[in-house]
Amino acid sequence: MCDVWYTGTKRLTASQRALLDASGLSVHHVPMIETRLTGKPTPTDSFDWLVVTSQTAVPALQDVPRDVQVAAVGEKTRDALEAEGFTVSLMPETYTGEALFRELANVVGEDDVVLFARGDLANIEHMRQLPHVYDWVVYETVEKALTADQAAALEHVEALLVLSPSAVHALTPYLERFHGTWYAIGEVTERAVREVSTLPVRVPECYTMDALIQCVGGDFS
Repeated sequence: MCDVWYTGTKRLTASQRALLDASGLSVHHVPMIETRLTGKPTPTDSFDWLVVTSQTAVPALQDVPRDVQVAAVGEKTRDALEAEGFTVSLMPETYTGEALFRELANVVGEDDVVLFARGDLANIEHMRQLPHVYDWVVYETVEKALTADQAAALEHVEALLVLSPSAVHALTPYLERFHGTWYAIGEVTERAVREVSTLPVRVPECYTMDALIQCVGGDFS
């Protein structure tokens, strides 16, 4: 069986793991980052739009009014928000922060106030498209190191599944041991991989975990 490392923080669903198992893959969950809520209060009490680009931010939104208009980056984030009672008014067809803010700029009024709930490493360039944005860092990302046994085992890994540039950066010290294929979600993560590795990189057209799993399963089946 081929070894696959999934480096995301959340565990794979039963159906995702089953698809990989059916393709003859041995899946190992090796998280390369962990996230921690900052506990910071909202920088403003009054806002018209809430922007969320990761489901990781959702647990920090307990005290946010549910009647605010919400923009979410993709299906998983939308589902996490709706499970907490929010109504998502805007979700881009392409699941990226760039697409989200571009579409948001077309609907936000010139006097509307936007609250961007994000992680400490999120791209903030896109928020400058809007006139009134409050920046709210609700979680921070911490890289994790491999154990000596994990570093040695990396030599036998056929596929690395990475969901963020942070995971790529955390793996960089060990890349001389890896000789397989990268599987990345999104252009930003792909770019991070190509900056540190010349190995093949596969990126699904749809930037979702399910699409990534299908891509891996299809390649090895």
